[in-house]
Amino acid sequence: MSWLIPSALGLAAAAIIATVVLHFIARSRPVAEPLPTARFVPRRPIQARTRSLALSDVLLLLLRAAALAIIGIAVAGPMFARSGRVRRVFVVDRSRAVADLDEARDNVRRLAQTADKLVVFDSVAERDGSLAPLDTMHVSSARGSLSAAIAAAVRMGVVESANVDSIELVLVSPFVREEMDEATARIRASWPGRIRLVPTRSGTTDTTTLRADLGATRNDAVVAGLSLMKASTAGGSVRLIRGRVTASDSTWVHGSGHVIIHWPTSDSSAAWPRRATIDAIGGVTSGRATLVARFPRLWVLNGNAIAHWADGEPAAVEHPTGDGCIRDVAVVFDDASDVTLRSSFREFARPFFLPCGGATDFGRIEPSVHTMLGGSGPLASATALMDRTAESSRWSPWLLALAALLLTGELAYRRATAGVPVT
Repeated sequence: MSWLIPSALGLAAAAIIATVVLHFIARSRPVAEPLPTARFVPRRPIQARTRSLALSDVLLLLLRAAALAIIGIAVAGPMFARSGRVRRVFVVDRSRAVADLDEARDNVRRLAQTADKLVVFDSVAERDGSLAPLDTMHVSSARGSLSAAIAAAVRMGVVESANVDSIELVLVSPFVREEMDEATARIRASWPGRIRLVPTRSGTTDTTTLRADLGATRNDAVVAGLSLMKASTAGGSVRLIRGRVTASDSTWVHGSGHVIIHWPTSDSSAAWPRRATIDAIGGVTSGRATLVARFPRLWVLNGNAIAHWADGEPAAVEHPTGDGCIRDVAVVFDDASDVTLRSSFREFARPFFLPCGGATDFGRIEPSVHTMLGGSGPLASATALMDRTAESSRWSPWLLALAALLLTGELAYRRATAGVPVT
C-alpha cells in the first residue's frame, strides 16, 4: 500500500492529539441543590467554577478522534496495488532499421501474456490497450526514435501502475545509431527500473541516391540541373512535381515507400501559406551544400526541415505519407540563371533523392550506450510510476462518507447529553 499525500497523515495525527488534550481540560459548574437553610443564603448568582483534569465522555472522544483519523486517511489517498503481479509493456520497433519484423513478433509471443500491453514505434510511438496490432503491423520507411519509444512506455506504465505491483519494460529493436538522439539518455532516466533489451537484426545501411522520374518539361532550369545528376530514369521511385500534387500522386507515394519532390515554380500557385511580406534572401543550405544567389521567398513551410534559408527558416521540408513521403521545396530559380548547372546545385539537391528520412545509419550502438539503456536493479515499481498530480484513490469518497457519519453521531451524542455540561 502507498499514499498519494502522506503528509495528510501527520496533520491528522496532530489534530487528534490536540483534540485529546482539549478533551481532558473540562470546565463545569457545581450542581445546585436546595438546602433547608437556604433562606439564610444571600440571593445572588453563583459564580464559583472549578477546573479539573478528568477523563469523561470517552465515547465522545473516540467519535471525534475516529472522524479526524478517517478524514486524514481519506485526504492522504490510500493506494492498494495487487501485490506480486507483474505487467509487461512491449515496445516493438517497426522503423526502417528493422530487417525482419517476424523476428520481433516471435520474441514478443515467446514472452507475452494476455494482459500485457504493446507500444509500436518508428519516428513516433503508438500505444494500444492489447497485443492485437502485433499481427498487423508492418515495417515503415520512417527513421526510428528510441526517445519517442521510451517516453510512450513511461506513459503506458503510469496508466497500468494502479493495477499491478511492478512493470517490466521489454524493448525489441535493432538498437542502431540513427535511433539515438540527445534526449534519449534523459528520457531513459525517467523509467524507474531496468529494461529488458531484445536485439533484432538490422537492415543494411543504404546511402545510394534514388532514381527519379523528372518528366519531360522543357526550358526548366531545375529539371536541367537535376538531369546532370544522372539520377533520371522512367518509372523511378522518386517523382518530381513542378505544379500541384494530385490525388493520383498521393496514392502513388502512400503505400509504396516512394518519394515525391514537390518543387513548384513561382507561377504554379502551390497550396502553401504565402508569406505576409515577400522578400529575398542571399543563400540556402542543404546538408553540407550552400547555394549563394538572390532567391525570392514566396511561401511559409511547416514540417521536418531538410533545407534552410540563410536566416534558419525552412526552405524545404519532408512530410511522411503512408510508407512514403512528400518533400516540399520552396526554392525558386530564374530559368535564365545558370545556378542550377553548377556542381553546388547538384550537391544541394542530392538529399532530396535519398530514401524517406534521409541517409540511413544502421550501425549498432556502442556497448556503453547499450548498457545505459538496459540499466540495472529491480523492475519498475508501480509506486514509482504513479502520477501523484492526477492519481486519485477510489477509497477516499467512502472514507469521507464514513467520517461524515461519525461526525453526525458525535453531534447526536452531544445533544443527547445536553444536560451534562461537557465540552
